[in-house]
Amino acid sequence: MEQNFELLAQSRANYYTKGSPIQFVRVELLKGDVTGEVAVCLTFKNVAPQPVSGLVVRFKCKSPAGTLLCEDEYYYEGIAAAQGDLFGADDAVYVSDSAVGSVEVDLEQAFLTDGSAVQLGGYKRVRLPAPKALPAPLAASLCQRVGKEGLSVVPQVVEDGWYCACGAFHPKEEDSVYCSECGCDRILLQNSLSTLLQQGQNPPAEPDEPTRVVSGMRPEEPTRMMPKLTEQEKFAQSYRSRAAQPAGRGEWEDGQEDEEVRPYRGRAGQSTSQFELDRAEDEFSEADETAEKIIRWAPPITAGLCALVVAIGFLIYQFVL
Repeated sequence: MEQNFELLAQSRANYYTKGSPIQFVRVELLKGDVTGEVAVCLTFKNVAPQPVSGLVVRFKCKSPAGTLLCEDEYYYEGIAAAQGDLFGADDAVYVSDSAVGSVEVDLEQAFLTDGSAVQLGGYKRVRLPAPKALPAPLAASLCQRVGKEGLSVVPQVVEDGWYCACGAFHPKEEDSVYCSECGCDRILLQNSLSTLLQQGQNPPAEPDEPTRVVSGMRPEEPTRMMPKLTEQEKFAQSYRSRAAQPAGRGEWEDGQEDEEVRPYRGRAGQSTSQFELDRAEDEFSEADETAEKIIRWAPPITAGLCALVVAIGFLIYQFVL
């Protein structure tokens, strides 16, 4: 019985496997129009120079409530995937008659076209920072400028690779400036976005209304109203602020995010913290207070010392003579 499948949900992997020649890219849930069954399809990418002919993975499907529905292995064979090629999306690894809430995937073994096998279980997962969404008007302008569709996130370089505007992540192991999913050039995307932000941030200035001078009165400076920033202008300020700062390390251990690490630590050359500035101000305040006390008590103390010296001299004069 043939049936068509419609896309129910799609989710990209929020991690990548550091050093692995195979990367898990996304999971899709498809629903059959006849039986209503849900098919789970996984997509992988070969980032190594050697073509891949086969892949063994272990997957685990759970219901929306967290109940285990299925845990099994799946063998992709006859692939012939070159570097940058996606594969696996046409194969359903699991078909369920109930809803699927989450899918976990472990890479186990890859087979190369030269007959060798690579064990993938020892490669460490690295949590990826979430991509930043583009404001809708800016995303539409970027799509029009580069002639692509579906560009919705900020193209940016992160610690372990770079994000394309289509949302695809490219690890350093892939060693390419071209997106394997949409074909965009990373440098062109970043330059195009910077140009759009500059154009949107500096609109043509409108002439001010001339000030009318009334006889006997000093002309007043007209009140200038600051326009309310649009969503795109707010994003432009944030984007430029981040561009002026060095990227943080963004490291995680054992696949868990360290909440103390931030993407951007501080501006280059900035060595004085706000705490240090506040402490310096406190020291100056204490110094001012001490100086004021010295000025207040110096005259009476000096007079007292002079009187004491005179009295001692008088006593010495009396006893000696």
